Amino acid sequence: LKMRQEEKLARDVYLNLYEKWGLQVFANIANSEQRHMEAVKMLLEKYGISDPVIDDSIGVFSDEEFSGLFNELVATGEASEVDALKVGAEIEDLDISDLETLIANTDNDDIKFVMRG
Repeated sequence: LKMRQEEKLARDVYLNLYEKWGLQVFANIANSEQRHMEAVKMLLEKYGISDPVIDDSIGVFSDEEFSGLFNELVATGEASEVDALKVGAEIEDLDISDLETLIANTDNDDIKFVMRG
């Protein structure tokens, strides 16, 4: 559930930063994050787990923690292109850390496959 929202957070922030700065790297990574979102959604559906992403609009989250983090990351990334790139690095560090923790704490091969993908 957390990874589904985290992938949406990343996608939404990258889309916002692409709109602000026009750097193609942000559009490319946003597309990758969209694919990750879809892969996690397939896992949720397979195991009959309700999707926490109720509204797929940019910046809309069912969890206030993600709403706050989105607003914080976007505000920081809108300050300058360098700050936007730093936000991207921060997002990737968070994703990698959470993926490593998730993989280490599951014996479910489906989850491991998707998270390593």
